[in-house]
Amino acid sequence: MQFAINSLDQNNCLQLLPLIQTLKQGITTDEWQSYVDSFTGRNSRECGIITVKNTAGYYLGVLCYKVVEDVSHQVVMDVTNYVTADFLGRNDISETLLDWLEEQAVSRKCQAIHLTMDIQHTIIPESGYTKSIPNQLSDKGYICDAIRLCKQLKN
Repeated sequence: MQFAINSLDQNNCLQLLPLIQTLKQGITTDEWQSYVDSFTGRNSRECGIITVKNTAGYYLGVLCYKVVEDVSHQVVMDVTNYVTADFLGRNDISETLLDWLEEQAVSRKCQAIHLTMDIQHTIIPESGYTKSIPNQLSDKGYICDAIRLCKQLKN
């Protein structure tokens, strides 16, 4: 199956909303539109919303990125709202998006990719030492709502 990767056309942003709602179930049309609008007029080297469509024109993947400074990795591509509609255990869409992501990060001279993936209602892991920081945070009511994955890039 072939896919097209493009920047989101703001005129079509509402077509992408159902895919985003698989990740952010409570997001409203106005909230999504405001988020998309926050990318308007910005330098596409610095940030963007990237979509994956199939040949029939259906949105099957999305990610939002910003190139930012990071104390550990200097320049990084910080990625959020990563959603793919991979079917039947196949990872074609995700693989396509991840390949694009790495190519773009390298072309922007990023030293790493920070990929934050939302996790709904997941408590910080309960196993481990009773005095561990995750358990302490959990006891205080903190929940883990994202995982940041980092891939070091070679220049």
